[in-house]
Amino acid sequence: MRLLSLHINGFGKFKNKDLVFGDNMNIVYGYNEAGKSTIFMFIKAMLYGLERAKGRASKSDTWTKFKPWGNGDIYGGSLRFSYRERAYRIERDFTKTATTPFAIINETDGKPVEGATEFLKEVLCGLTETAYSNTVSISQLKSATDAKMVVELKNYIANMNTTGNMSLNINKASDFLKEKKKAFTATLNPDAAKTYNQNLTEIKTLEKKISSPEFSSHLKTLKEADAITDKRIMDLNAQKETLIESIASKRQHLSDLGFVDKATIVQLQDELNRGYNEYLSAYESEKKKSINKVYPVIFLILSILSVLMSAYIFKAGKTNVITASTGISYQFAMVLFIIICLSSLVFALYIYTVYNKDNRHLTELKVNLIATMARVGSFDSITEENIHRANKKLSSKINIFDEMAADIAKSEALNVDIENLRAKKAAYASGIDAKKQNEWELEKLMEKLAKMKEDNSALKNIIAENDKIRFEIDAIDLAMDTLKNLSETIKNSFGLYLNKDASELIEGITGGVYDSISIDENFNVFLNTPNRLVPIEQASSGTMDQVYLALRISAGRLMQNRSKELPFIFDDSFVNYDSIRLRAALLWIANNVPEQIIVFSCHMREAQLMTATMQDFNLIEL
Repeated sequence: MRLLSLHINGFGKFKNKDLVFGDNMNIVYGYNEAGKSTIFMFIKAMLYGLERAKGRASKSDTWTKFKPWGNGDIYGGSLRFSYRERAYRIERDFTKTATTPFAIINETDGKPVEGATEFLKEVLCGLTETAYSNTVSISQLKSATDAKMVVELKNYIANMNTTGNMSLNINKASDFLKEKKKAFTATLNPDAAKTYNQNLTEIKTLEKKISSPEFSSHLKTLKEADAITDKRIMDLNAQKETLIESIASKRQHLSDLGFVDKATIVQLQDELNRGYNEYLSAYESEKKKSINKVYPVIFLILSILSVLMSAYIFKAGKTNVITASTGISYQFAMVLFIIICLSSLVFALYIYTVYNKDNRHLTELKVNLIATMARVGSFDSITEENIHRANKKLSSKINIFDEMAADIAKSEALNVDIENLRAKKAAYASGIDAKKQNEWELEKLMEKLAKMKEDNSALKNIIAENDKIRFEIDAIDLAMDTLKNLSETIKNSFGLYLNKDASELIEGITGGVYDSISIDENFNVFLNTPNRLVPIEQASSGTMDQVYLALRISAGRLMQNRSKELPFIFDDSFVNYDSIRLRAALLWIANNVPEQIIVFSCHMREAQLMTATMQDFNLIEL
């Protein structure tokens, strides 16, 4: 596996940040607080994810620590890598509402990887996050391997010794077996067999007593009939409740509409149809009288003409054309036109008054009909269709009253049936109570017999289960003995897996100052000298870092089944190295470690040393 590049959408202080890595040595330089540890953590988060803690711990967990500084920024990014001559891209979105929080894209084939989680485990050679953090990924000032790694490495070696499978965990297996044995032991019932035999003897005695001629009864038949009656009453009550609910629902519906009984609806329907017929009659009558609207105008015009003629005669006097040509006297003409004027005004006023009276009657009928229709529903106008709809709606409400009446009749019929059944049930109860004392005793004996048979059936299962549990406990004891023997074997051979590889590495990293180390089964490290083994704790801090560096590289390869796949990543891991140790370690790593190397540093000395010694490397400045 080789890291190719990364892109940060949002992670800590970085937003839309890109880095490109070389195949071999990479030195990422940045001053303090430049974000080296953020990049270091981003790589780990892309490989193993970033879970958020729960409760109070979420306020200071890793997810919160590296949340993007800008509000609304995307939390996540992508990491490109090569694996078996193909290019892949890991994409992660750490936001809580992410629709696709994790995916791996095969860039060579141009399609998503199915089973991305299992594929990533394969790429990481099965390393857990703990193993990754304690071998190939070396965080700031943590070149030593912690206690969690010791346990994981021991399990790995133990499993490889026995099964060749690194996915097992011997310590967890031992704890699991102890818990299982404890649980099995707690479920044992040691008195089950004894109680079963005692019950069996008493069951035989009860069966003999019950079969005697002394006990003969119809109690069972009565009880069965009583139970059937009970069920029938329950069924009828359920039907009655359904009817009551239906009646109440219908009554509430009609009450909400203002209809308290069927007569109210019938009366409203009659009122609606009568009002509509009266309205139609008045409307047709008004249409026939529409010509009357012209008469007041005619009489009004005649009255005006009469006034004008009277005024003309009065002004012209006896010489006016009308009296002169007709021979009518001047006074008679004046009186005649005045009478015609007054008569015309009277006729016009009369006709107008009669018309308005009829029109007001039609308006009143219309208003009353609209008010009646509003009691039925919402209608925008008086039309035959709306009247038909209103009638249909009222008829449906009448049907509801009819249905409600039918439901009430059914409910009353059910009440009669229920009372009859209750009377029958009372008769059954009287018959049961009237049975002789021996019938009551028989019932008690049968109940006791049934209870004992039920108990013995359960005890029989318990006895069978006890046998299975004891078999399981024996198997667990055997497995625990095997694990104990295996543990002793591990103690005798544990260091052999690391001593050889780590010793070869320490000679190169220290520049030949030390040529070998020893590691015991408790992961204690000793430096080999001609006279004795020196505990690593007695060496200088620089020497300790060199030894642990060699140990981590060796452990990392061991955890990868001795393959050289994953890149080694260092985050300011050489701060305790002086210039001589740094030169020896860095040059040895550059020339002897074929894995990809990524060194994060707040100093330029690593890059200057690589340049001075003419070593190939890729410099990335933050």
